[in-house]
Amino acid sequence: MNNRLRNFLVLFLFVLTCGYAQAQTTVKGVVSSKEDGTALPGVTVVLKGTTKGTTTDKDGKFSIAAAGNGTLVISSVGYTKQEISIQNRTTINVSLEGDAQMLNEVLIVGYGTVNKSTHVGSSAQISKDVIATKPVANVMNALVGAAPGVQATLSGGAPGSEPTIRVRGFGSLSASNNALYVVDGVPFNGSTSTLNPDDIESISVLKDAATTAIYGSRGANGVIMITTKKGKEGRNNFNISASEGVIARGLQEYETVSAQQYYPLMWEVYRNTLTYGSLKVPQDVASSIASGLTTSYGGRAYTGIYNLLGSYNPFNVSPTQIVDVNGQLNPNAQLLYPEDLNWANAMQQGGKSRKNYTINYDGGTSKSDYFVSLGYTKEQGYLLKSDFERFTGRVSVNTQATKWLKTGLNLNGTYSMANVDAGSDGGTSFINPFYISRFMAPIYPVYKHDQTTGAYVLDANGNRVYDMGDSRPNSSGRHTIWENELNQRNQIRGLIGARTFATITILPFLKATTNLSFDLQDTHYRTYDNPTIGDGAPAGRSYHYLYRTTNYTWNQLLEFDKQIGKHHVNVLGGHENFTYKYNYLTGSRSGIIVDGITELPNFATVLGVSSYEDNYTIESYFARANYDFDKKYILNASIRRDGNSRFAPGVRWANFWSVGGAYNIEREDFFDVKWVDLLKVRASYGVVGNDGGLGYYPYQALYTLGRNNNAEPGFTQASIPNPDLTWETANNFDLGVDFSLFKGKLSGSLEYFNRETAGLIFNVPLPLAAGGTTGGGFTIPKNIGNLYNRGFEFQLTGDIINTGDFKYSATLNATTLKNQITKMPDNQPLIISGSKGYSVGHSIYDFYLRQFYGVDSETGNALYKTNILTTNGKVIGADTVTTVLAEANQRYNGTSSIPDVYGSINNNFSYKNFTLSVQLTYQLGGKVYDSAYGSLMHGGTYGTAMHVDALRRWQKAGDVTDVPRFDNGNITNQTGGSTRYLTDASYLMLNNVTFTYKIPSNWLAKIGAKNASVYFSGENLGLLSARKGMNVTGSFNGTVDNTYNFNRVMSIGARLGF
Repeated sequence: MNNRLRNFLVLFLFVLTCGYAQAQTTVKGVVSSKEDGTALPGVTVVLKGTTKGTTTDKDGKFSIAAAGNGTLVISSVGYTKQEISIQNRTTINVSLEGDAQMLNEVLIVGYGTVNKSTHVGSSAQISKDVIATKPVANVMNALVGAAPGVQATLSGGAPGSEPTIRVRGFGSLSASNNALYVVDGVPFNGSTSTLNPDDIESISVLKDAATTAIYGSRGANGVIMITTKKGKEGRNNFNISASEGVIARGLQEYETVSAQQYYPLMWEVYRNTLTYGSLKVPQDVASSIASGLTTSYGGRAYTGIYNLLGSYNPFNVSPTQIVDVNGQLNPNAQLLYPEDLNWANAMQQGGKSRKNYTINYDGGTSKSDYFVSLGYTKEQGYLLKSDFERFTGRVSVNTQATKWLKTGLNLNGTYSMANVDAGSDGGTSFINPFYISRFMAPIYPVYKHDQTTGAYVLDANGNRVYDMGDSRPNSSGRHTIWENELNQRNQIRGLIGARTFATITILPFLKATTNLSFDLQDTHYRTYDNPTIGDGAPAGRSYHYLYRTTNYTWNQLLEFDKQIGKHHVNVLGGHENFTYKYNYLTGSRSGIIVDGITELPNFATVLGVSSYEDNYTIESYFARANYDFDKKYILNASIRRDGNSRFAPGVRWANFWSVGGAYNIEREDFFDVKWVDLLKVRASYGVVGNDGGLGYYPYQALYTLGRNNNAEPGFTQASIPNPDLTWETANNFDLGVDFSLFKGKLSGSLEYFNRETAGLIFNVPLPLAAGGTTGGGFTIPKNIGNLYNRGFEFQLTGDIINTGDFKYSATLNATTLKNQITKMPDNQPLIISGSKGYSVGHSIYDFYLRQFYGVDSETGNALYKTNILTTNGKVIGADTVTTVLAEANQRYNGTSSIPDVYGSINNNFSYKNFTLSVQLTYQLGGKVYDSAYGSLMHGGTYGTAMHVDALRRWQKAGDVTDVPRFDNGNITNQTGGSTRYLTDASYLMLNNVTFTYKIPSNWLAKIGAKNASVYFSGENLGLLSARKGMNVTGSFNGTVDNTYNFNRVMSIGARLGF
């Protein structure tokens, strides 16, 4: 017994001693963010099962006494809580991972923020982390594929260019479809190319009435809110980011026939023209004429295809031996200078690159914060003389001056320079390099060559001499590359912006705020056309354009925010003044005096001088109320009354409003479903306005001054007044469900939206008796149409794999859209606009074309459907077929450029310190009218390129094909615009791939750095669509033009923080 007691006491003392020893262990460590390695101050560190705890200091360090077998619980708002077993360690460093649901709790909305759980409206927020995966020059490119309901074009590859954005469809025909941009709480009318993407904290897209009605007459097309970075309490950070990339064409040209294929094709075109045309030359004779072997027939002289093509022979055989009498290329014909026949390659420049550098310093205390940033971007496009250079600076300072007064100041400046490409208008000018390179036949060289040897012809200085193409049947005497080298198209832009605020805390629950902002943007656009070749020859000419936009916004806000038990009430009231002024000055002169100087005094003759000023003001009163009970039942209402100078005094004021509600079902006691984290149903309805794109004085009669009639000065009337004209109004209904399941492993939303626009503005034509010019009568804008946009939005995010070091998550978003016109002017039930037709029951992008019916297998003639149509384009009776294009009716064919569904797939992989993000964007359905392809599918003009599909043409009786006989004598009937050129608009694009490595913090300690990462990024890496060369992503209306197509950019970069 005594032995047992003794043994027990020994054991007890041993355990007690061990326990005491364990209790005396001091555990130290550093808590940092897993995202960027930044030390986290204020993190709670608690010994599990006890009340013993501490918090990290400003450097993220902690120290706590704990048993060696204990467990530490590490937690902080916005981060996922961790439990870590001590296991007798004395040093434990912890990396906290951001809690996505918590981090997204606060959303940016108009004039404030809202908690995500009590948010009634429909919005999408793109964080700085998403923006960082895309090292773009223009921040709006980060919106591509970022959110459901948001469409973005990839039309422009010009350095610094920005995409066109549409939110939930197309609400107007004549007015603007552009969203309202708001930067740091203030409407922004400048170019987004002036913003440094590294300065952006987040981008919020507001989509429904609950979020946009607070912006009244400017919110109908959605609101894009851009919030810049600010300093954060407890952190002093110095950050450096740098990236350099290589730029190439993201979209290759259409597939066209080679020089060896081109000559036989043109031979056939010429032979068929002689045979089937008015001359009716027998085919055997026509074949001999086309080959250049027969020079006269029936008393008429003829020339061969060699002469019709401008006497260009890139082969090593004589002109009469290129194509034989059967239209076959001479097997001995070899190209003398094959490397010089590709104009698309020749117009590209070396050194194509993008460089982005940013340094910033930020920090803060409990009473103030600051952010200072400097940025530099230089981008050289793949086209000759296309580049963009930008310098940006930003300073933000906020101070809690007293317990009741907080003030802040945000200053920014941008200076940019750009060489603007001559193809920016997408037209068919001979100076447009995209037009010329696309349609130049593959037998015409860029430079002159010795016809015998193929050697380049050199000038006295040993430089290659450009081939001017004086005998070319197409663009003769012009040379787009040489002209663009000699010409200048420069744009210089400067922006100064200032935002300041003061907030007075009257009571703990009552605050008054005033915000004052000012934006000044100057743009100087200068063009110089040389006197040697092209449009400026022989005198030379210079044009200067100066634009200045000035914006002032001043608002005063009063906000009541109080929690009373489980009741939370937030009420905002405000008044706002917005003033916009636009100044324009231009001058032009010709007759250059001294070479190399493009300023106007160096030109002898004045061509024109002009100037004007536009003014636009809005005065507004607005209010918003939010209420929730226990974050369970939520109500929201807003109203705004706008007075807008664009409209007549009698109709200048209007009210815009919204109401909405939400229900967080998972917060109910009866809803005891453990795997459901969030289940919210929400709905909203409201009325929002659209005043964009109407001009500044649409209700007034305007006059053109400076009219010169027989040397007498005067003026002429330019427009008829309409004092009843007012806003287009959008009646928006939104119904959505938000959900999160399995502790956030699966989350998403499903929404239905219905946006009905009333008072569509149509420009109604008036007769000449109303006073119009002989070139056509006046039109008068009237609110006389309606349309709707309806659809569903779906987003699903899943943490698919989470096994220790390896994680994979993905987000799928999809949007459907149905657009339909429901009311047209009484006297205009059908309006034809290019390839589209506007009428009730159809979308604004429904194609209205002649119906191609195939090819007559016996004659090779193109066939078209024809019939009698009603006034709104409806077919009456049975179709008949014709070979005459003019007899075929334009008609609806059931196709539209609007896709059935569009969206993106975003994939995120991580393994230890490596992360990989992959974004795919897609579109299913819809059509493109590929006019460029159509122009490449006939030889209507000798000397233009031809698509490879021309090789499938009809050649003889019995051929079954959809490519008609080539025949310049019947060119309109054979190749006229029709449904033949409609092409599937579906696509899948590899939009972005970013691979990042975060350098371990223990490596960085040696240089005193907090975080660092290196990355590789690729943009616009691949496009899968129905036709190579067709930019299916370039427009919303299903058209193709001759513009700068998007880039493919491969970048490497690094970020370093101290």
